[in-house]
Amino acid sequence: MRECDDDVRAMARDYRNRRDVMVRALADVPGLRFGEPEGAFYVFPSHDIDLPSVEVVAALREHGVAVRPGSEFGAQGEGHLRLSYAASPETITEGVRRLARGLSALR
Repeated sequence: MRECDDDVRAMARDYRNRRDVMVRALADVPGLRFGEPEGAFYVFPSHDIDLPSVEVVAALREHGVAVRPGSEFGAQGEGHLRLSYAASPETITEGVRRLARGLSALR
């Protein structure tokens, strides 16, 4: 473990960058509210769509978006989506663009 400090720092830097890319992109999506993630590689925004999160996720798949419904993480997760930023910045940007388009179509 002592020999990989540089690799660990580089990985942490990459994930901070990916988080920042996702947070900036999500900030422009109407109807989403979230706090900045402090660990792991997920954002857990609430949405303003008047449907169960499972139905929102199913509809988003039709727009090429793969996310998890917040309800999978307990009753308090209903009305939320779980988004991973374990992807390239380009993939994150495209995913948020599709997410915004999908949510807009649900309104």
